[in-house]
Amino acid sequence: MSVPALQMAGVAVHGDEGSRPLLDDVDWTVEPDEHWAVVGPNGAGKSTLLGVAAGAIRPRRGSVAALGESFDAFGFANPALRIGVIEGRPRTYAENLTVEEVVYMHRTGPAAVMGSRIPESEREKALQLLDRFDCAQLAARRYRTCSQGERQRVMLARAMMREPRLLLLDEPSSALDMVAREAFVEAVGALVPESPGLATVTVAHHLEELPPVLTHAMVLATGRVLAAGRVAEVLSAENLSAAFAAPIEVEREGGRWRAALVAGVVSGR
Repeated sequence: MSVPALQMAGVAVHGDEGSRPLLDDVDWTVEPDEHWAVVGPNGAGKSTLLGVAAGAIRPRRGSVAALGESFDAFGFANPALRIGVIEGRPRTYAENLTVEEVVYMHRTGPAAVMGSRIPESEREKALQLLDRFDCAQLAARRYRTCSQGERQRVMLARAMMREPRLLLLDEPSSALDMVAREAFVEAVGALVPESPGLATVTVAHHLEELPPVLTHAMVLATGRVLAAGRVAEVLSAENLSAAFAAPIEVEREGGRWRAALVAGVVSGR
């Protein structure tokens, strides 16, 4: 029997003294092969939730387990080693690093760029992943010369070098233009059918940034779970209107989602 990819019970995270909790009493289970969206207004706690899921933020209260282990587990048992994380803005690296080196450095570490021999199997895997995400032509290019959209797809290849069982995407399209966003969404959509057992969680500000492979969704507001479950039931006009405190209409076409303020309404924000 498979263990959950992620399990939270009664999780609470607090910020400054006297302020409201960043997360409050969150119960959440993500199973293998589930693909979640987490949406909500600014300050809802979305990025904090992903930080807890990645083991980067320790809750004040409650329990967290990923891939059947606590983040206190020692050595290779620590689930952080089997979780891929992609942030909103691609990381920067030393100017001389090529795209190929950035991808396989995840496994081989800094020694990879200090003259150590890289196994041919690692190089081949890196090139295969770059090809999967339509970046094979970038392999020999200096990473610093790549566009933001190219870098995000390279980051996707880099994350998959670890063969993660849980992939966390924190607003991965927020810094991309429309064309680059669509290329990235397409790359994530193509990844899922080829990765049985993989669970994903995508945090997004806009429903248009979500991949078409979603199975589940969570709506957060003021650190609390407003709704969670099957995506078609959760990403509703009612739930989003409640979260954003404004009348919102929601559309779905071809597996992609779109949300907008009801025509004629001025939010005042």
